[in-house]
Amino acid sequence: MKPFSLYLHIPFCLHKCPYCDFNTYALSSFPEREYVAALLSELDFRASLPEWKGRTIQTIYFGGGTPSLFAPASIRKIIATALKTFPLDDKIEISLEANPGTLSYDKLCGYYEAGVNRLSLGVQSFESSTLKSLGRIHTAEQTEEALQDARDAGIQNINVDLIYGAPGQTMESLQSDLICIGNLAPPHVSPYGLTIEKGTPFFTSYKKGILKLPKEKLVIEMMDRINNELNGCGLERYEISNFAKPSFEARHNMAYWNGDDYMGLGAGAHSFSSVRSRSDEVYGRRWSNFALPQKYIEETAAHGHAESWHERLGRKDAMFEYLFLGLRKVKGISINEFKAKFDQSIEETYPTVLDVLTDGSLVSLQSGMMALTEKGLMLADSVIENFSAPELVASSRRAVSTSMLESASNG
Repeated sequence: MKPFSLYLHIPFCLHKCPYCDFNTYALSSFPEREYVAALLSELDFRASLPEWKGRTIQTIYFGGGTPSLFAPASIRKIIATALKTFPLDDKIEISLEANPGTLSYDKLCGYYEAGVNRLSLGVQSFESSTLKSLGRIHTAEQTEEALQDARDAGIQNINVDLIYGAPGQTMESLQSDLICIGNLAPPHVSPYGLTIEKGTPFFTSYKKGILKLPKEKLVIEMMDRINNELNGCGLERYEISNFAKPSFEARHNMAYWNGDDYMGLGAGAHSFSSVRSRSDEVYGRRWSNFALPQKYIEETAAHGHAESWHERLGRKDAMFEYLFLGLRKVKGISINEFKAKFDQSIEETYPTVLDVLTDGSLVSLQSGMMALTEKGLMLADSVIENFSAPELVASSRRAVSTSMLESASNG
């Protein structure tokens, strides 16, 4: 069976940012020991099932939340157990998300010794005014120190998250951020346009007219500036919101965009298994865990798992998801692979939609690949929605929100 990726959700934070709608909880203290025990219990349970047993782990990703709140000993215990439980890819990528203000040189050495070989820093900005507007609790100085400490500890594969379109942000302040990135030279950068999500403090403020955001025209100009500046730093765009130097692409995120199987452990984590039956046209199964950490801990203690929801993926859903995920990649998707997977060509499946999108220079079909154009990449969500009904779009986004989009939107 094909290799799979392992995602572990650490939902705890010192402070929840006002724009964040992920399954996270700001606590002054958290049940680290009990939560780690729950993760290991779920790992053991999943490993005993036929769909996972004996398969190779290709990537491990600690997402959150703020995984860097956990001690290196806890991360080491989880990684060591995974190593004993499953065969590992020779070039396994093990990533850990971190808030710059929670790190130290000794802590980073501990993570590296535990097996972490990739760090994703939730930087968002180097400008104090932008950090304040986003509710971030670290400083630019802490970011620079964390980056240097990580390198000194042995971690060379480092991602930096960057948010643009933040309240009060100008082209000048964005340019300052890009200059800092150029000087620090991380091999991977994940720039994201700020989105206002329902249920967040930002959403409430925005609806009341209190939160003022940059105009759409300026945000588009920011996107262009980011693309040009990062390209000038030797970072090539390989996915909608990810730029990397050669060989530093995030393998874990690429596993999602390629439609690989992933096992999500932790509160609210989602999983996907492509084990399928052609007889009833089921193209796999996906499920999620209980979201509340305490409920997750209790369920795993009682049953070995905390699965709260699951669904089978039918042919129509699978076709859309293949496009929804694959078109995030700059190179796009293989036309032949789509036909082999679904016994039907893309042209036969979406004739009218393809005509409209190609005529509008939003999608290209060439060299056996279907991909978004430069114009299409800027309007990616709107373009991809043309391939499915709105309710399916919402369902797919919900299904991948924790394990997939959280790690992918954090490098």
